[in-house]
Amino acid sequence: MEELKAKVVGITTTDNEIIKNTTLSQLEINGGHSANICYTQKGYNEILQEPLEKTIERAEGNKRNRHHSVFGHDTIQIYFEGIPKILAMLINNEHEYNTSEKSGRFTTMFGTEKENKLYNKWRMIFEQEIKRAYPNEKYLTDGMISKKAKENARYLLSVFMRTKMKYTTSFRQLNYLYDFAQKMIDEETDNILKLELKPYLEEFCQVLYSTGFITNDISDYRNREFSLIKDDNDFDEYFGRCYSVNYDSSIPALADLQRHRTLDYSFSLKPCIEFFIPPIIEPRRDLVDEWLEDISRVSLFPQGLIVNVNETGKYEDFIMKLYERVCTAPQLEVMQITKETLNRYVNALSTSTSPSDEKIYEELLQYTHGARCTFPGFVCTEQCDFKPGKMLYRKI
Repeated sequence: MEELKAKVVGITTTDNEIIKNTTLSQLEINGGHSANICYTQKGYNEILQEPLEKTIERAEGNKRNRHHSVFGHDTIQIYFEGIPKILAMLINNEHEYNTSEKSGRFTTMFGTEKENKLYNKWRMIFEQEIKRAYPNEKYLTDGMISKKAKENARYLLSVFMRTKMKYTTSFRQLNYLYDFAQKMIDEETDNILKLELKPYLEEFCQVLYSTGFITNDISDYRNREFSLIKDDNDFDEYFGRCYSVNYDSSIPALADLQRHRTLDYSFSLKPCIEFFIPPIIEPRRDLVDEWLEDISRVSLFPQGLIVNVNETGKYEDFIMKLYERVCTAPQLEVMQITKETLNRYVNALSTSTSPSDEKIYEELLQYTHGARCTFPGFVCTEQCDFKPGKMLYRKI
């Protein structure tokens, strides 16, 4: 029996000299070498020694016959500056990636002059309201209150707010993203969000092309496109081994939710404009009215805009999301959405006579007693001792 062995034959790098000297041709040649693994008895070292013209010929053949997976071995790390938030969400919704994005919870965000003025105004209001609602609460330190205030103030900023992110994906997927962007640019549509996006997508394509790693020979051929924005996102709901659920969400909450790449997300605009109202100000009608007035005039598409979201996946992956998002630490809206989905899941299965559904129902019941610190097998390394957080009735 052949012995199992492993050899590292490629690795991503941040070495500037290597990056500068890496060419499109080299990435295509590596694809040709990868393809030969499928077609030959030779070992990898022998494959690397074959004549260059044969490798190039094979790579060209793979591009023609659309066997693009061989071009997925090389990954490219890109640091985007000035990328619109909604565009970051578009590419984050395609599952083949890693991303590190400037946080609207931990850092100060910036939009237009008008947005910045309202953002700073409401940061102060939220800090005051948090202190008023939770006086002498040890968990809510000055730093935590500042974080929670920023988390809520960002709802006022436009979905086209420029931000920063590091994005890593494969050579193949980078070309697919370029193709998806071109498709959305060329699409005839009356969707006002897609129309607003087109100039940013054109800018995005120019930036991707400038990397030197875009080729017209590698593009998606399966009629795929960006999966996030739909014209009609009204799908039937069901709960079982797999599930599909619809709910309202703001843009920042959806941006957080979609990062669970085991699950699928899409959204469409609602027929009537609605905005998220932070629960911390709900008891004060004067602040609610002021909030709605400010958010309605700051931008055509503020991040606090409510959209129709569809979430689809397997129940095991939903449980994994419970462990990550039913807690005091995540943003409030995300926790509330996840908790409500769990309640709907449990209620839907409670009357089912299917043995499979009954099994899932019993498993999900274990997660209905509070935050993740009450979940089976979970050990919290940072006890918050914040009762409203643990029992899931916090307002911040």
